[in-house]
Amino acid sequence: KAGGNATYALSGKSGLTGLNVGASYAHGPLFASLTSASKFSSVTLGVVYKVNDDISLASLTTHSGDKICDVGGVGGSYKASFGTIKAKYTGAGSVSAALVKEVAPKVTLTASGTASLSDFSTFKYGLGIAM
Repeated sequence: KAGGNATYALSGKSGLTGLNVGASYAHGPLFASLTSASKFSSVTLGVVYKVNDDISLASLTTHSGDKICDVGGVGGSYKASFGTIKAKYTGAGSVSAALVKEVAPKVTLTASGTASLSDFSTFKYGLGIAM
């Protein structure tokens, strides 16, 4: 699948003011997407790989002339017998983890925490319920 957009100014900044494209590819357990930004000055690559029915891995990176590879995040999820465990690392230097558990039909409880790798005193936690 592929798509794109373009903007053209008729006054002031005349001419092509924006041009971006995006594409995705899926085959078996692999899904990848590639999008451009700011007239192709950067591209973002997202990848998800489903290892098996219980484990998925994902990453998001941005590539540009200024920075060859900027890691937006790397993470994964694991479906355990007691709930789904999700964890990620962001390129900004923080780690997050969550446990998602269906406690009743259509009622989900989520416990999560986030901290900076350089300063664990920034640890934040939360509890959420969705019905």
